[in-house]
Amino acid sequence: MLIQIAWRNVWRNKVRSLVVVIAVALGLWAGVFSDAFMQGMADQQIYSVIHTKTGHIQLNEPCFLQNHDLQLRMDHADSLTSEISAMPGVAAVSAILQQTSMASTSASSAGVMINAVDPDDQQKVSDLYTMMVAGSWFERSTRSNPIVIGQGLANKLKVKEKSRMVLTLQTDQGEIVYGAFKVVGIFKSQDSEYDKLTVFVRRQDLLPLIHLPESTATSITVLLNNTEDTEVKMAELNSRYKDLQIQSWTEITPMLQMMSSAMTLTNIIFVGIILIALAFGIINTMLMAVMDRTREIGMLASIGMKPGQIFWMIMLETVFLSITGAIFGLVASILMVNWFGRSGIDLGMLAEGINSVGFSTTVYPGLSTAMYAIIACMVVVIALIAGIFPARRAISLKPASAVRGE
Repeated sequence: MLIQIAWRNVWRNKVRSLVVVIAVALGLWAGVFSDAFMQGMADQQIYSVIHTKTGHIQLNEPCFLQNHDLQLRMDHADSLTSEISAMPGVAAVSAILQQTSMASTSASSAGVMINAVDPDDQQKVSDLYTMMVAGSWFERSTRSNPIVIGQGLANKLKVKEKSRMVLTLQTDQGEIVYGAFKVVGIFKSQDSEYDKLTVFVRRQDLLPLIHLPESTATSITVLLNNTEDTEVKMAELNSRYKDLQIQSWTEITPMLQMMSSAMTLTNIIFVGIILIALAFGIINTMLMAVMDRTREIGMLASIGMKPGQIFWMIMLETVFLSITGAIFGLVASILMVNWFGRSGIDLGMLAEGINSVGFSTTVYPGLSTAMYAIIACMVVVIALIAGIFPARRAISLKPASAVRGE
């Protein structure tokens, strides 16, 4: 009975109630969609780092990543990749030899990070081959010493497809050697800084130049079928290869780990601030409703309605107003998030700034079901808190005075 009375009371003044419902719906829609947008940017950056640069797991000799010393190499990398690729849950494995170098052309020079790879294996662990803006990813390359470079580096060195460049290399004995390479492809990733520093060559071309055996590599990149299996596979690899340094993508890129961990809390705080602001509007509206219904509340108290029943009647009215607005807001946000989650939001006009910090120019908003559940619970809690003050005001009225309108 109390629930029915409260629901009818909500719609006795339709204009006032609709104003509150629309305010809650718009505020919640804006908050949820903003959260989904930020979450989409973070998720895409994590996906890009895993599927373009690091994979889920990397294996190195201890301390190699500190200075990329060729002395800290794996001489039997091919056998390791075969063993790891046979493990359940592993999607692909690629052996890479990394070395810092100087790339030079007739126009300019720049420091680069050489990634000597087996093109077919690298194509399985990285989607960089899909980001070619000129040439191709070593496809149909029968020439010796082909090289694939980033667009940022190509612009700096003033080279294009089929241009030649010279890499200054160092052997593990410290000798300086030079290699002439021909540009067969130029890529443009979501990280413009990465494009300025990274080049790819074939292992079969680089190893003879620096006098290393064919099976030599400095890193092994592992791509898993599921990101959630990373910790399990890390433990399994650590038990197998105790002499190697084994790191997950969260350890290689700690900033992304921090972003991933903090995003949920940030989203909750953001929506919480919006709901708190809306709560003041709800409190004001309910206080006006109580003052307009002073005689009615006094009459109800006079005929025997207990203060506790009056208190919960006002509380229920507040909750109904908030939940009605929240339902419309959540439904609108879910529809909008799903729509843009498929089509994406193009931020091409901000490409230069966004790419400089590693974000994609096309954002696909997304929010987990758990986050929607948390937001719904927050709405109920805020509604209950907002209803306390007007409900206490209602039960503080003296029946006789209230009936007389005093």
